[in-house]
Amino acid sequence: MKAIKWNGGDNDGVVIYLFADDTVIDVQSDKTVIGDPETLIISDCNSSNVTVVTGVTDPGDYWGWKYKHTSGTTLTANADFKGTQNLENDITSLDTTIDVNNSNAFTTAGTVKIGDEIITYTGVSKGTALNDVADKLTGCTRGSNSTDATAHASGSNITQV
Repeated sequence: MKAIKWNGGDNDGVVIYLFADDTVIDVQSDKTVIGDPETLIISDCNSSNVTVVTGVTDPGDYWGWKYKHTSGTTLTANADFKGTQNLENDITSLDTTIDVNNSNAFTTAGTVKIGDEIITYTGVSKGTALNDVADKLTGCTRGSNSTDATAHASGSNITQV
């Protein structure tokens, strides 16, 4: 895989895009052009602020800003990453599994917030479009950090904290 990563500053090494090995990436002084013929122009990425790294290993759950690249072929977790998605289905205050639009936006275990409720979770699972099964946050402890476990509607925002 090819990764485009930020250079310098607070976001040094953060991977912002991941492409197949055969993708043409041309980092220019004022933009980055993807594809030949051109299929995408990224105007805020240029030769002064990004680098293309080749031969990186796809982590399987890539999501923009979730990983950093420091050296070699491995991407490591970005400790500053805070994913966000929407609930796929309504949940009650008792549910311990939460359906989300895309679990790649979240770390493998952690804490999320929906409205005023804080929820910890111990895992994520990928659904399958073929069987119409949603991605999930599993092992949820509702009402963490002295918040109240409440029902939430489909489409509600869920954010990593």
